[in-house]
Amino acid sequence: MSELYQEVYENGQTQILIQNNSGKVKGFNNSIRGGLDYFFNEKSILTLSYLWRRSDARRITDIRYEDYLNSLNNFLGYSLRRQDETEQEPNSEISLNYKRNFEKKGHELNANFTYLNYWENSDQLFTENRFNSNNQPLNSLVQTSLNDEYENQYLLQLDYVKPISAEGKFETGFRTSFREMKNDFVVSEENESGQLNPIPGLDNIFIYNENILAAYTILGNKSGDWSYQAGIRAEYTDVETILSETNERNPRNYANLFPSAHLTYNISKENAIQMSYSRRVRRPVYNDLSPYVTFSDQRNFFSGNPDLDPEFTDALELGHIKYFEKGTLFTTAYFRDTKDKIERIRTVDEQGFSVTLPFNLTGEQAFGLELSADYKIKSWWKLDLNLNFFHASIDGSNIQTEFQAKTSSFLARQTSRFTLKNGWDLQVRSNYDARQKTAQGVRKGIFFMDFSASKQILADRGRLIFTANDIFNSRRNRYITEGFNFYTEGDSQFIRRQLNLTFSYRLKP
Repeated sequence: MSELYQEVYENGQTQILIQNNSGKVKGFNNSIRGGLDYFFNEKSILTLSYLWRRSDARRITDIRYEDYLNSLNNFLGYSLRRQDETEQEPNSEISLNYKRNFEKKGHELNANFTYLNYWENSDQLFTENRFNSNNQPLNSLVQTSLNDEYENQYLLQLDYVKPISAEGKFETGFRTSFREMKNDFVVSEENESGQLNPIPGLDNIFIYNENILAAYTILGNKSGDWSYQAGIRAEYTDVETILSETNERNPRNYANLFPSAHLTYNISKENAIQMSYSRRVRRPVYNDLSPYVTFSDQRNFFSGNPDLDPEFTDALELGHIKYFEKGTLFTTAYFRDTKDKIERIRTVDEQGFSVTLPFNLTGEQAFGLELSADYKIKSWWKLDLNLNFFHASIDGSNIQTEFQAKTSSFLARQTSRFTLKNGWDLQVRSNYDARQKTAQGVRKGIFFMDFSASKQILADRGRLIFTANDIFNSRRNRYITEGFNFYTEGDSQFIRRQLNLTFSYRLKP
């Protein structure tokens, strides 16, 4: 469900849109998992596992557009649009893992190979009927969207860990990832004679090839009251996106180093100070890069951006740990400098049609204070709390001069865990993300709570799990977005409260 209010300023007039979306999804999911273990000896094991999943869904979405001119007293008419989508998603995963333990505890070698195969078919029918302010029909529209996605991914990882001296260890390894994806899509519209013709620019085959090679080394040790860990990860990424029908190719490759360092000083048994530095990367995922346009909403289009680059963050942290008899308190001050920050930007044309896709902003600088605590109130009740207060400066002036913002906000997480005498384990989690500014507007506060309960049954071979996600049905994305010619205010909830009951049973102890 979602609601949207939008004003578009054009030629001294204000076009006003009030939009309401509602939808239902019915689906059936099933999966099967199996595995084999082969023991060469006590310290050497080979594991083969297979997972197959399939999801089938039918999605019906209804949208009502109401149009006004200059004020809500001047009603122009409305449109009713329906999306009828049938979706199939079968996928499988094969994993082969080898683990070798050596004589010394903690000395081990792990090797893993995984192959993932994914396919999705989505057939969509769109019908739209338009009416004037007197409820008289004006015209109708029929469109279809066919979207097939295929993916093959190969992962190979090797990790080696060797203890050194009394409390230190050396780690090294590498990881490779080869990913091939293909998205065949076409959106068509019915003409006056009832024939479906592809819409220009929405009939193409998008191919995404990604190769990532990475290697890392970490060394950690302890000397007296000091302990340290330092490491470096080297990565080479080769990505190419192709639009087959128009022969548009966008190859890019880059090599990067990601150093990290952590230093801890134990002041006493109850107090310790930590310092750390790390460089991180957030790569664009497939949906960030795919130019396929979501077409369920005739007035608001969403897609990826094939020209998107990864964002990089340098993070500095200084922390203090306090140990209590029944808990700990971890206080951290941090600074994070992000280059090429990825953020979605909305533009609206003179007709009121919007396009939202991700761009690289110049960057963001943020500093803050994070408090993490756990406390055992009773033997059966444990409390976890996390508070994060921060200030951020966002610079999107490379996209538009006005896309700059400074925001102060906070995040709060609280979890209570209860272990009852009758064997039940309960968990209640509360989350609150306070209001904060973005490069293009404001994201309003979000509050939601989750609950779960589990119990071992049938001589501890079975397990019963009940979960209730978003108990109060309050996890809504509320936002304000502004541009030089428009103002948009939205309120959406894509996933409503969910209740799940799961039963599992082990065939052997």
